[in-house]
Amino acid sequence: MNQQLLNDLLSRYQTGRCTEAEMLWVDKWYHNLNHKNITDLSSNELEEMQDQIWLKINQTKPVAENKFKIRKMWPKFAIAASVIIAFLLGGLYLLNYNASEQSFISDNGDLELISKTNETDSLITLSLSDNSTVMLKPKANILYPKVFAAKKRMVYLKGAAFFTVSKNAKRPFYVYNQNLVVRVLGTSFWVKSSTNVLPAQVAVRTGKVQVAENKNSSLFSTDEKLATPILLTPNQKGIFSSHNLNKTLVSKPIPLAEAYHVPSSLSYNFKEESVEKIFKTLTDAYGIEIKSDDEQILQYTFTGDLSKKGLYEQLDLICGTLSSKYTIQGTMILVSK
Repeated sequence: MNQQLLNDLLSRYQTGRCTEAEMLWVDKWYHNLNHKNITDLSSNELEEMQDQIWLKINQTKPVAENKFKIRKMWPKFAIAASVIIAFLLGGLYLLNYNASEQSFISDNGDLELISKTNETDSLITLSLSDNSTVMLKPKANILYPKVFAAKKRMVYLKGAAFFTVSKNAKRPFYVYNQNLVVRVLGTSFWVKSSTNVLPAQVAVRTGKVQVAENKNSSLFSTDEKLATPILLTPNQKGIFSSHNLNKTLVSKPIPLAEAYHVPSSLSYNFKEESVEKIFKTLTDAYGIEIKSDDEQILQYTFTGDLSKKGLYEQLDLICGTLSSKYTIQGTMILVSK
């Protein structure tokens, strides 16, 4: 590059008419002058400086191009990040969205609803407008109308609670949770919502209840068939899992007389009593069918006082003397060798 071309380039540089490459060249050129006077440079020196500058420019060009590419791609990265964040937020919303609770609120939209959470470490008792009572376990929450509707009494439960429902055949009582709908007329029972460890379940102490799957448990419609409803009687328990409702026995059955607070003439102090008669006594006492698949077992006799023991402990003692065992099969107890 001769002096004239250099002067022309510098003139365009000062007026902002250079290309990006020329501006970069001039910047490097000024850096290499080291405060020398432009007019003192020969054509050979200018050529040498030109070669050195272009060499440096070519070495740094990829970095400049990469920066340019990064700047160019940044809007795309921002859009992609925004989409990912939107999906995550949407997923969290759907994860925490309780469709069954929202459906309950919608069905009771014309009623004043009260929400109560047990924030203590022990059971608390609530009285409802129909004189029914609810014993809430710690951390449980119940949503209920201040005054029940004329035709249906409906509450929504999260957690576990024991209900004692006043009888009113014209106004059935419903307990909803995320998985189940429990329909009663007048009875007492436990309702427990599902947890990470245990499935949703209903355990009956007195009366009868019908348990069905909550069809509003999911925000989206599904082709899966709902669980077949079940009817539970005292000392029976319904367990919900994977669109199935199964019946079994409660973990601690209590005598019906104790549950209904009525006197009983049954005696649990047996003296040389046949096992067949003992099983009949226990069946009448607990409302649970107890039988054996071995006639010989039924003919054995047993002596002992079982008055202050629970049903399963009573059976342990009886079976221990007979070298037999018992198994729970649904809502029945079977004794065999």
